[in-house]
Amino acid sequence: MPDRQGRVPAPRRLDRLWLKSLGFTLALVSLVAVAVDADWGPTLVMLGICAVVFGFFYMLFPGGAQFGITIANFLAIYTCMFVFFRDANFPGAPNTMAKIALALPVLGFLAACFLRRRAIAAIIHARRTRALTHLPPLASWFLGAAVIGAASFAVPRLKLEPWAQGVTLLLAQGVITLVVMNAVRDVVLVIVDITMIFEGVAARLDRLVMPMLAFLSIYAVLIVVFASLYRIADLTTDVPQFALHGQPGHVGFIDALYYSVATITTLGYGDIAPASVLVRALSGLEVVAGILMLLFGFSEIMRNAGPDSGGPNNAGPNSTGTDNNRHR
Repeated sequence: MPDRQGRVPAPRRLDRLWLKSLGFTLALVSLVAVAVDADWGPTLVMLGICAVVFGFFYMLFPGGAQFGITIANFLAIYTCMFVFFRDANFPGAPNTMAKIALALPVLGFLAACFLRRRAIAAIIHARRTRALTHLPPLASWFLGAAVIGAASFAVPRLKLEPWAQGVTLLLAQGVITLVVMNAVRDVVLVIVDITMIFEGVAARLDRLVMPMLAFLSIYAVLIVVFASLYRIADLTTDVPQFALHGQPGHVGFIDALYYSVATITTLGYGDIAPASVLVRALSGLEVVAGILMLLFGFSEIMRNAGPDSGGPNNAGPNSTGTDNNRHR
């Protein structure tokens, strides 16, 4: 609608950073949901929750893209914790009840944010860091939810019927919802503080990309060189230089490359093991070279991070990207 001067305001455009953040959230939550259950039901429920959360915060509390990424992390972690407690303590709960229980705390959080939207908007737009005074607010809601989760481990001892397990799960999630709604301001404070850390990292990321790529390229060269040496050592003799799953055998280049990665990272799965003195010596040399390269690479990355690498408190006034990411 035109304003008092007869001008028609420009249509509101969706922030590209928020679109990227939304894409990251949907991909992350989809990955977790599909891995949790091959059924598309939980996946669609979580994607629907993500859409509601993003639309809610985008319309009422516009902010930087890192705020959306923080919410994505919280949703993914919450999903994992919910699935753990459901499978451990409510394995027989009907899927419909489980989906409702999954959505309850998130919807309750959004409802509380809407009811206190002025205070929440002031917190988000202030975007200032806070010190260790956050520990009591964090304890007020996180420990309350943790106590309810711990108490749920007594449910399997009751040997409840599936419908009773579903009702108990809904009641437990309902209590957690009330706890979160009561402490919604403290929850948002934690989200904003973590967002500030993300924004500080993003502000320094451009300076870190090149040294990280250089380190990874040198690291990759070491892996390829030692993989080639392993393969050549195995080709020069009829006696196998490796043991494959406990049995002597020759390795292909892909196996040698896999063994080189496992060796330089000191993983040592054991499915491919050295069976000769030469390969053992090469393996030891690769481990030492990998550790030295890791220390050198970390030193270079930290040096390029600059004096403000200690955290968001040392960043400049424009490091949070507030002016660039705030909707006009």
